[in-house]
Amino acid sequence: METTREIRKIVVVDAPPEVVFKALTDEKELVQWMPREARIDPRVGGEYEFKYRWADRGLDTILHGKILQLESNRKLSYTWDAETPDHVRRISGAVVTWILDALPEGKTRVTLIHSGVGTQFSKDAEMGWNYFLGNLANYCKRGGSTLGSSTV
Repeated sequence: METTREIRKIVVVDAPPEVVFKALTDEKELVQWMPREARIDPRVGGEYEFKYRWADRGLDTILHGKILQLESNRKLSYTWDAETPDHVRRISGAVVTWILDALPEGKTRVTLIHSGVGTQFSKDAEMGWNYFLGNLANYCKRGGSTLGSSTV
């Protein structure tokens, strides 16, 4: 049986919590910084599906799950299951939690906690979250939805 661990990342975003929260919960905003396609029902019990394409690896990944916690402009938590388009399960039983703390000067401390990560997957997950948190910070700093349709 594979052991699991927790990944914890913190980034300070030069945007208020409302901008960051919208980037985490709005389908049109999500695709600007994280998945290629996004479907999300932003309510407790709502489901989401994010689709990724990793051209350099020739790998498609679909993430899906249910929203466990949703506190506007403060917290988002959801189950995190990954599979390939042919429904081969790669990872299941993980939970991703985003905590947003307002800071002075309109900034937000974003804490990401990814629990239940298998040790074999943890290195890829660490690199992935570093990449996507950088994208989130850059996207929100530029104003989030006020950017129009540019793609990260």
